[in-house]
Amino acid sequence: MPAKTIYFSKARTALKYGIQSLDIDDQDIILVPDFVCDTIFEPINKNSLNFLVYELADDLSPKWSKLDSLVTKNTKAIIMVHYFGQPQDIKKFLNFCEKHNLYLIEDNAHGHSGILKGKELGTFGDIGISSPRKFESCGGILYLNRNFNKEYVMPELDYEKIDDEHSIFRFLLNKAPKLKQLLKQWIKKRPKYEDPRAFRDSIMGDFLINEESVQSIALTDWSRVKDFRQKRFVDLKKIAVEGGLMPVFSEMHIGSNPWCFAAYARNQKEAIKWFEWGWKNNIEVFSWPPLREQQIKEGDKAYERWKRLVCFSTA
Repeated sequence: MPAKTIYFSKARTALKYGIQSLDIDDQDIILVPDFVCDTIFEPINKNSLNFLVYELADDLSPKWSKLDSLVTKNTKAIIMVHYFGQPQDIKKFLNFCEKHNLYLIEDNAHGHSGILKGKELGTFGDIGISSPRKFESCGGILYLNRNFNKEYVMPELDYEKIDDEHSIFRFLLNKAPKLKQLLKQWIKKRPKYEDPRAFRDSIMGDFLINEESVQSIALTDWSRVKDFRQKRFVDLKKIAVEGGLMPVFSEMHIGSNPWCFAAYARNQKEAIKWFEWGWKNNIEVFSWPPLREQQIKEGDKAYERWKRLVCFSTA
């Protein structure tokens, strides 16, 4: 169990304050995977820290043979991401951190309540984050697990203001994802998932969530959520494989809570056909992640991977 759990409005806010709880200053470097949502850099930048990206293989595991060469005397931490809710090889990461005396920052924004060896994802690293709001609830969670500064005092933050009518409407729609997708089709055109800049989030303020929202997370039947999403994962995998796509992960981990099923198309043209197919068949099929502008302009390996990646929502 984590030493301390703090509930914020967003996982990126949890990451910001989690990093602050570690002994890292503005001369230090955090290793970040090259294939990750651009919002992960917001808390790094807000803390005036440096980062260096490390390369991933197509199964989204690190290219371990290249990782050692990136570590310098200023390297203090590495971020590990459980992509789409499927656990990374945590033992390898822990061994790597022990070898180089690094903090392990565990990003489980895609797999809240996922379990590995009887332990919840997000609670293996020195700090961890999770994002129940991506599923059926709200908020972002910071797990302070070990090696954080015990004297660190969390700044006083306001609670997120919630529009009750909007919140209730969104809650009801989340309970009926097929209706939610159908309403989207009636109201607007298909989102341009093939546009790498279309889904960037604006910079947001830092907020906590109130006790009622914390209770909502606690009272959610996460076993039911996982069971439903795992079944959807299996069904969507069958559709995708029969359609010629290559799964990112050959198997679904038994304890995972899959945010989506992800697979590779042969090229972006084929990926766009799947976005169209999903829109017509009332299944949310989308691209991920919104990359940094530098990666798009340079057309690096992560951007080329982004062009081929197709995500099927398990909601």
